[in-house]
Amino acid sequence: MTNDNVVRFGSRRGGDEWGRRPGDLGFRGIGDEPFDEHTGRYDEYGLSRYDDEPRGSDLGTLTNVVLVGSQVIDVTCHPVAGSGYECAVLDLEQRGLYQRPISHEPPPAPPPPPPHERQLAWLATIVGGEEALLALESTPLPDEPLDLSGVPRHLHTRVEAIAGRFDPWVSLAMGDEGLTAARRLLVRAVAAAPGLLRSDRDDIAAGAVVWAAAKGNDLVGQNRPLRASVIQDLAGLLTSPGQRGAAFAHALTGVGTSYGQADWLYGGLRPNVIPLGSPDLLLGRFRQRLITFRDIALQLRARTPVAG
Repeated sequence: MTNDNVVRFGSRRGGDEWGRRPGDLGFRGIGDEPFDEHTGRYDEYGLSRYDDEPRGSDLGTLTNVVLVGSQVIDVTCHPVAGSGYECAVLDLEQRGLYQRPISHEPPPAPPPPPPHERQLAWLATIVGGEEALLALESTPLPDEPLDLSGVPRHLHTRVEAIAGRFDPWVSLAMGDEGLTAARRLLVRAVAAAPGLLRSDRDDIAAGAVVWAAAKGNDLVGQNRPLRASVIQDLAGLLTSPGQRGAAFAHALTGVGTSYGQADWLYGGLRPNVIPLGSPDLLLGRFRQRLITFRDIALQLRARTPVAG
């Protein structure tokens, strides 16, 4: 106890700081004699038991309690290891006065699924489920008008204005099927999350929709045929529409741009896509690629023995 009427229980190195003398705890100066950080022992008394203690072993928890009078005002817990009390704990343990906590090894992690199963799971995410994956076909998207049936009525005029922004140039970026894909993506995203349009200008929303459709069809990205800057220029924007485009895609699936980097059979052919969650938002030629990947993975599944 010090003059400020505060009792402190803490590290015993530098005993003068706490007003204690060697032997306060009943151990021959343990914690006050010179401690060699390299050997892990208190050299003056030749305490070598700690030398043989495996580094990183769990010696338990040291609890520091601060009292003002009889009131506890602070309690902190720290590992015994590294606190300066290791030898004291080992001495207590040797005399049968302390038992360190039992360390339970975590159960081994289950083995990961085979690569072809991870590939099939990722393909299912792209197209909206296992059933959609098995039924996938590559018929090109038809040319169809904007369908506002699922959009809240008060947003019809706004959605028509956004679609009118990208109608003249989307085929330059995505080909003939791109207009249908962008129109479908726009109306479905707004139907699912009408708040998407609250903070976007029409030109920003138009660029975002086309970016999301292109990214979902593996057209945008490194070594892909389309640069995001091209969509930015066509939409007349000063910044990339990628961030807002990811929000439109997220409204459809709840999946972000960083989701799922599965181990594909051929790493260089792995689509770097943002899932759109429906095959009728995917261009026919992209669906044909997915069908090829699907069939190879299914053949491997058929030839792989079932575990167990």
